Amino acid sequence: MSKPKKLEDAAYQYSKDQILTKQWLPQTHITEIGLSKKLGISRTPIRQAFLRLEEEGYIVIEQNKGIRIRENQISLQGFQERLEFMELILIDYLHFLQIKEIQFDTDSLEKLVDQIRQLTDVKELGKFSVVEFEYWKTFYRYAKNRYTTALFLDTFRSIKGQTNEEINEYMQLSQLTKVKHFNQIVIFLKNGEYALARKEVRILINQLSLITIQGI
Repeated sequence: MSKPKKLEDAAYQYSKDQILTKQWLPQTHITEIGLSKKLGISRTPIRQAFLRLEEEGYIVIEQNKGIRIRENQISLQGFQERLEFMELILIDYLHFLQIKEIQFDTDSLEKLVDQIRQLTDVKELGKFSVVEFEYWKTFYRYAKNRYTTALFLDTFRSIKGQTNEEINEYMQLSQLTKVKHFNQIVIFLKNGEYALARKEVRILINQLSLITIQGI
């Protein structure tokens, strides 16, 4: 085997391992020059390795940006399962806040709800999802378990980065529903009414599930 081919295979296997073990998370951007410095090899074998990975569906090559790790497409069942998981995590988190008698500072959440509300008018799913991610990240900031936090945010990220057009359609349909419940959750948090906030989360997840089932 020639040296260039060995270097290409090495770059390919390293990159694939990083993706499969989630060292490189979906939507992460990687550049040829960055990986070249990391592995200590030229950019040519890395470029060839990236072409193989794109053909296999692991990455998307973006002109002048390098590569973006592709999000695995999930089914409608997978979408529902992620919603159910998020509900469990959120309910547990709100219970934690109540037990610890944490006074939730809602200023940032209120601003994010205003931003989200404005984005529903222009129906820009990408921008909506970005601000929604910030909403949940800010909402979850009092959590003490870093692993659970990372898992929760990664679950949401896997939904917002979907290439499944049907799921994206449901995400679009759910925007007004989300704004309504996001705002109500903030009100309950501001008043320290965690039990009501938990109920609101359950209602929200139930409404999102109904939208995927009925498409309305």
